[in-house]
Amino acid sequence: MHQHRFNLAQESQWPGAAGEAWQPGALPQVTSAVTLFADIVGYTEHCETLGPEEAYLLLCDFYQRTSHATTMHNAAIVDHFGDTLLAVWKANVPLAAQAFRALRCAFTILREMECWSEWRRRSQLDAVRVGIGIHAGPVMLGRLAGRNGGTSVFGDTVNIASRLERQTRRFGADIVISEDLFRLVAEVAGDTAILGLFPRTVCVNLTGRAKPLDVRPAILGRAS
Repeated sequence: MHQHRFNLAQESQWPGAAGEAWQPGALPQVTSAVTLFADIVGYTEHCETLGPEEAYLLLCDFYQRTSHATTMHNAAIVDHFGDTLLAVWKANVPLAAQAFRALRCAFTILREMECWSEWRRRSQLDAVRVGIGIHAGPVMLGRLAGRNGGTSVFGDTVNIASRLERQTRRFGADIVISEDLFRLVAEVAGDTAILGLFPRTVCVNLTGRAKPLDVRPAILGRAS
């Protein structure tokens, strides 16, 4: 039986989503990156009491406010889907510097949520809270054939960040980061108070992963 050997050079001639040929520079590549997931806590419960127009406006505000934070902290890739934000910092500078940038972005998002919630309370609307998970490691950057849109990110690092965001419910925390992320930030954070918000390491089992992971939940929802 004849076997077809997968060849990236051949793949570069495959048609893309709009029928164009893939260019060699557009091929997926493995690199290191920091990935951040932010998700509205209780979004389903919010939507239960909202009409379609109100739910749409809620997401518009969420996208706008989180995009402001990711732009301020120079995220390379920003994607929104449903009530979730994915932000990525590529290792075009030392990964530790990108990890610190991502963590500061997380606290900027929390401050944006506080300001937004205060406005909502004055308008007799429910406050909005988010959970945030951050991890760093190897990823695949590229664009899936047949998918409209720009470059996205794939791999276990992305999955872990998503699972860490879900761990915020378990700990009653606003942010949960991996121990790997914490150590990267420690390389560049100096004597800033931000690391003091993650005082303890907890070993957790993440859904779908065989190996446990050391994580650090934040004990406060804001930092300078």
